Amino acid sequence: MFDNLIIADARFAFRTFRRAPGFAFAAILCLALGIGANAVIFSAVNGVLLRPLPYAEPERLVSLVELRAQGSGGPVSWLTFFDWRDQTRAFEHLAAFTVGGSILRTDDDSERLEATRGTADYFSVHGVPPLLGRTFAPGDDQPGHEAVAVLNEAVWRRRFGANPAVLGSTVLLDNVPHTVVGVIPESFDPNMDVWLPLVAPPDARGARYSTVLSVRARLAPGITLDTANEQLKAVTAGIAAAGPEALKDRTARVDSLAEAQTRLWSGPLKLLLGAVALVLLIACANVANILLARAGGRRQELAVRVALGATRARIIQQLLVESLLLALTGGALGGLLAHWGLDALLAVAPESMPHRAAVSLDGTTFLFLAAISIGSGLAFGLLPALQVSRLDLRGAPVSSGQRLRSTLIVVELAVCLVLLMGAGLLGRGFFQLLGTSPGLAPEQLLTLHIAIPDTRFFNDQGLDANVPSTLLEPILDEVRALPGVSAVGMTSLLPIQRAWNNARYVIEGEPPPEPGTEHRAERRSTSPGFFATLGIPLKQGRDFTTHDAAPGQPATVIINETLARRHFPDGNALGRQLRLGTGAHTIIGVVGDVRQAGLDKTPLAELHVPYGRPWGDDSLVLVARTSVPPETLLPSVRQAVRRVDSSLPVFRALTMDQVISQSLGFRRLVLCLLGGFATLALVLSTYGLYGVISLLVTQRTRELGIRMALGARPGDVLRLVLGQGARLAGVGIALGLMGSLALSRLLTSQLHGITATDPLTFGAVATLFAVIALLACWFPARRATRVDPLVAMRSP
Repeated sequence: MFDNLIIADARFAFRTFRRAPGFAFAAILCLALGIGANAVIFSAVNGVLLRPLPYAEPERLVSLVELRAQGSGGPVSWLTFFDWRDQTRAFEHLAAFTVGGSILRTDDDSERLEATRGTADYFSVHGVPPLLGRTFAPGDDQPGHEAVAVLNEAVWRRRFGANPAVLGSTVLLDNVPHTVVGVIPESFDPNMDVWLPLVAPPDARGARYSTVLSVRARLAPGITLDTANEQLKAVTAGIAAAGPEALKDRTARVDSLAEAQTRLWSGPLKLLLGAVALVLLIACANVANILLARAGGRRQELAVRVALGATRARIIQQLLVESLLLALTGGALGGLLAHWGLDALLAVAPESMPHRAAVSLDGTTFLFLAAISIGSGLAFGLLPALQVSRLDLRGAPVSSGQRLRSTLIVVELAVCLVLLMGAGLLGRGFFQLLGTSPGLAPEQLLTLHIAIPDTRFFNDQGLDANVPSTLLEPILDEVRALPGVSAVGMTSLLPIQRAWNNARYVIEGEPPPEPGTEHRAERRSTSPGFFATLGIPLKQGRDFTTHDAAPGQPATVIINETLARRHFPDGNALGRQLRLGTGAHTIIGVVGDVRQAGLDKTPLAELHVPYGRPWGDDSLVLVARTSVPPETLLPSVRQAVRRVDSSLPVFRALTMDQVISQSLGFRRLVLCLLGGFATLALVLSTYGLYGVISLLVTQRTRELGIRMALGARPGDVLRLVLGQGARLAGVGIALGLMGSLALSRLLTSQLHGITATDPLTFGAVATLFAVIALLACWFPARRATRVDPLVAMRSP
């Protein structure tokens, strides 16, 4: 019986919608925009934060970091890793790994592959079975063991034609033969190409300061995250107590691997999810207002149903069925909009977005879509249904819905202003960031990485001091000779992209620092001409020359202004000596500061040594300033490198403008999304305010006609209608400002150069919003001034 009533109500609702297509279209479109926006952001939240990692029992996977005095977590030394592995019982498997590159050589060409080098337990930690063959076995990471490799499925298909015979074959990686022992599914890590065993160096148990290893583990059965944290901290405390004074401040932390991988994205995604929820709230309030406005035209119909015996519950049911049908139709259209919206989101999302491949409109997203559609239908339909169902037999409402409509529009305006204020703060902070000088001239600058195997920098006697003259300088000479190239240089690490702050140094003549407070700086190996090519000013002294990197020459170093101010405030840095490790380097120059870690980070102390080998990376970066569009020279530069050595792959070619743009990708994504949602909210709330004032004019047509017949001037009517709209807008703006002050602090971490209560942003956004709200009121108010008194007084 109940099902039959629902079906009958649904049929009646469809007939009602056909009789009022404008109403149905407006309501469905509002809902589709709100629901579609929610589906897009939920897809990102689900893929990045909620979906389990594609590993066996992912809740047992953890990341281990060592904490310094400053509270920052980071990689560990080999000795610390051994101690953690040998002295803790909280982990079933524990593995260390590094991420870098490896050069695959074939008879025809060479290619740089993204490579992870891990200890034997690496795959046991993750619990992912191979697609073919095996993964690492005990002993694979021991010195002298046969070199093996595990390929990613994507590389296996692309480079080896998905041939199972690849197992047991030999591939040349970094000029070392490796036996392929397995193929791992692409879903394990789409960004990685090959996995190699990580072999501990001979001095691994003698050095605790060389922190180069990342550590992951699988919790032992029955061990919780808290228990593992307690055990690891106890072990680390014991290490610190028995070790040198410099380690006394060290501790450690165990994080869920899922949380560690998504920590940067968690806050902004939750913020965006809250923002789209507010957009949906505005859409629902709009549709509720539409339903209340439409109720006036349905009094006769509902009165007849009451007269025929329909109960109030029966009328509410019918009206809720109509609301649910509107919501489900809006949800269906919202799903289509979400498909396009998600494509747009992924197009602008930075490559660093974690679990990017998992972001999709999957079954979970469609369940969410259905749930918010039904929830929205009940949310915007219940209040109008309760209001409209309170009728007497003449069809007149017991109480007017005007107050409810006014309340809804005030809520819309307040919520919209909160979103606009958030977008305004992010936008102003972003443009402040864009105006920040990187410390170099990025225009007309081409950058590209050249993969050079570490073995090229060594010979039988150790570090090969002839590499600059036999390999690096010929490459620079070939590129310098190209038409359109005005300057060229080379470095081990490009500014803006990354910072490690990993070099310990001592200034000769200064008292030795207290243990744990050693000076640190960015260490980069740099060619002659690099500073001039990038437009980094030379403040004192001279640049490197080719003789500085030649065998037997005195060790030299160039420092930046931050390091010079730290130790030589009187400006007498030139000629002083700086000790790196056991070697003393003479300071020959001081250069301007650059922002190594990004535009939003202050410059770090930095020192440059003559190029001879990369520091902590598997490539050198070639930079070329051009007199033509930089990207047009890329093929010529590639050929120039190949003429010197065809075995060196060139990869990651970008203009410097692109490097800077990519470094801002995460901030740009958050700003674009929040700005888009705020604009959508502004359109919806302005439409809602316009609709309420228009309805007010319609309802008061007779009154306005009488006023004008009694002598009221058009200006009086304009002020009357505008005044009511302005009061609604004023209350909404006041509430919105209070909400903005409360919620803007959530954006503090995303702001640069301004405070969370920036008065200029608050004033500009509030003023703009007030003007738009008054314009939304002005059009129906203007229409009211054109009412013909005679026609108005004859109206019912």
